[in-house]
This record gives sequence, structure tokens and C-alpha cells, in this order.
Amino acid sequence: MARALFFSLIILPAQLIAQCCSGGVPMSNNIGLPGAEKGVLQVNLNYDWNNLQRLKSESSSLNDNSRQRETHSLLFELGYSITDKLSVDLFVPMIRQERTITSQLGSIDFDKTQGLGDIVLLPKYALNENIIVGIGAKIPTGNSDRSDDGITLVADLQPGSGALDGIFYFAYSNYFSNRPSLGYFGTAIFRATGENDSYFGTSTYQFGNELQLIAGVSDRYVISKIQIDPSLKFRYREAGRDFFDEAEFPSSGGSFLFINPGISIVISQSFSWQLNTSLPLYTFVNETQLSPSIQVNTGLLFKMNLKQKEFEL
Repeated sequence: MARALFFSLIILPAQLIAQCCSGGVPMSNNIGLPGAEKGVLQVNLNYDWNNLQRLKSESSSLNDNSRQRETHSLLFELGYSITDKLSVDLFVPMIRQERTITSQLGSIDFDKTQGLGDIVLLPKYALNENIIVGIGAKIPTGNSDRSDDGITLVADLQPGSGALDGIFYFAYSNYFSNRPSLGYFGTAIFRATGENDSYFGTSTYQFGNELQLIAGVSDRYVISKIQIDPSLKFRYREAGRDFFDEAEFPSSGGSFLFINPGISIVISQSFSWQLNTSLPLYTFVNETQLSPSIQVNTGLLFKMNLKQKEFEL
């Protein structure tokens, strides 16, 4: 009880307006490899940069540029198709979190943490050629009690959440009959969060449940045997309030709408490169929070058919 009171009176006020939903860790919107035939192994290696420097009060921007958050992540995703319908994805993030606060006198307070994040294991099943569903878990492999200069950092700056979460996944894709190269798709991802029962030693912390809805279109052009796939999607994210010792945590949770232009260059059937950008269109946060300014994701996707002795690179 004394520790919780100390946190509320001393540490909490210094962190409130630096808080951002889930710390910007790029987990939910990156999971879910495309479907593949039996025996295909997919390896996806990405770098993700997420910058948060817009201070918001509900939907209004505040004239304050003294705070900034950045998340740098290396994302490794492995997917294997056990059958034509059943596959399993493994998502492993390496995360570096940074927070910079500049005082009115010009002094700079810089905090950082880095390390292995929480691993996601997601079995998926293709109901038909258009629909894939999955139920998995985010396993608390990441450290949730890292400190900087001897001070334990708050939950949204930690590489891991310290809690076991449930992941529910739904994906739909199809194409327009009058233009088969032009496809449309939709994805829904829900994360039911668990509770970290050793936060600051004896307290509890629980991130809010999270829902993401993604819809978009993609096309395909062929130039000198190289496929170029531009895409445009919209992503809606609803994050519930966090809870500290079972009480609502101030300046947490919100609603976000992003536009995501992207491009994928398919060099061969086994190798492609992709670049995606996420820009905010609408933001509503509870109380006052830093909100996303821009997110960039780029990486390589390899596909190998393990049933064949040789495969193309």
C-alpha cells in the first residue's frame, strides 16, 4: 500500500503527460503472415520505427514540443504451413524504447530501455481461400522491470508487459472480378490483456484491451519480370484504459485512425521487399498523452518450400 501511494504521489505526476498507449510497441498490427501451401516456410525480418511527439488533450493538439517518444524494433516473424489450411506463426520482437523530455530551462531528461519483447505464438486456420482465423497468445518473455539510472521505469517504457495476453485474429482477402490484379482485404485483431502482478515489486498493472481493424486495397504491376504491389489501407485502433492496482490509470487509452500507404517489390516467388508508412488521420486520447506522429516499417520476406529439395532465391 505504501509503495502504491508513493507511486501515485511522486512518480505518477511526472509520467502522466509522457504516457502513450501501450508504449508504441508494434505488435498487433504486424502479426499475421499471408496464407501459403503445405510445407512452405516464411521468414519475415522487419525494422519498425515509431515516433510520438504530438501532445494531445482528447482530440486537440497542445502547443508543447518538449516531449518525444521513439520505439525502434527489429521484428522477426516465422511462419510454417503444416497443411494447406493449418499454419503457425511465431513473432519475436527486439525493442528499444526512448523518451526525451526537455525542460523550460533547456535541461534534457533522456530515458531508454532495450531488449527482447514479448513473443507471440499464433496458430491459424484457413476456412477457405478467402478467410483465415487464428487464436494465439502473447507470452511475457520481455523484461518488465528495467531501470535507468537506478530508477525502475513505468510500464509503457518496458520491453515487455509482464503479462500473458490472448490474441484473436481474422483476415479476409479477395479480388475484383473485372481486374484480377486489384485485390481488397480486411483484418481484425483483438488483444485481451492479462495482468502483471509484480509491477514495481508488489503492485499490479494491466494494459487496456486492444482492437485493431484494417481495410485496404492492393494492385500489381509487372516491370521486367519484377512485380510491384502498391497498397493503401486504413487502420483503426481502439485501446482501452490501463489499470494500476485495479484502478483506472489516468492518461491511458484512446481511439486512433491511420492511413497506411505501402509498396512491395517481389523479386522472385521466394523473395520480396516491403515498405509501409503509417500516418495519423484522427486521434482521441483520454486526458493528455503523446500520440503517434509517424511510423515506418520496412523489411524482407523469404519463402521456402521445404517439401522441395531446391527452391528459388
